[in-house]
Amino acid sequence: MTEMMGALHIDGVTCMRKYGAMWVFVRNRVELRKPLLWMDAYTAECYISSFTGVKLVIDTVLKSGGEIAVASRLELCAVDLETGKIRRSGTVGLGENTLPEKAEIDLVFRRERFEPQQLLEELTVRSADIDFCHHTNNISYIRYLVNQYSVEQLARTPVVAVEVQYVNQTFEGDRLQIYSCGENRYSIRKTGQPSVNCSFCLAGTAETNE
Repeated sequence: MTEMMGALHIDGVTCMRKYGAMWVFVRNRVELRKPLLWMDAYTAECYISSFTGVKLVIDTVLKSGGEIAVASRLELCAVDLETGKIRRSGTVGLGENTLPEKAEIDLVFRRERFEPQQLLEELTVRSADIDFCHHTNNISYIRYLVNQYSVEQLARTPVVAVEVQYVNQTFEGDRLQIYSCGENRYSIRKTGQPSVNCSFCLAGTAETNE
């Protein structure tokens, strides 16, 4: 994705240096449709599937043997570095020359409620969790949540889908609390306010919309 955005001159580094803004993840859904086994060959394809005045949607697929093994849909927006307000797409390099491609995948973001039920863990954001924009890396959030499962459980019922809502940024030194919000649903919070909400679908379990 970074390579694709770099070719279009809308990558994170260019966005910060040229436009005084940064890309922020809004939500992401990933579906693992077919296992990728050790030493399997695969191809990766990434493209802009849509964008509006304030929103950019990027689809990514990993294919093995001509079939989609992993599919991802990511929604982003640009935030001004000084004001913290959302910037319009046209001010960060997107415009009439940006041509969305026809979506190859059918991924729909879900509507779910995340009401904290039980405190599972409290942790501190450390320097290794911080990304180029100096806020907590989205990968760190996923690691925090995957750690709520044991290796044995993940081997028995592997993750087949994950959807994340990025609500508020967090930073080095922030103290975060992880709450369960029902089966395979979690909320990461700072001082009572949600930072990230996430739901997992494990093999053999059903997802339900609310």
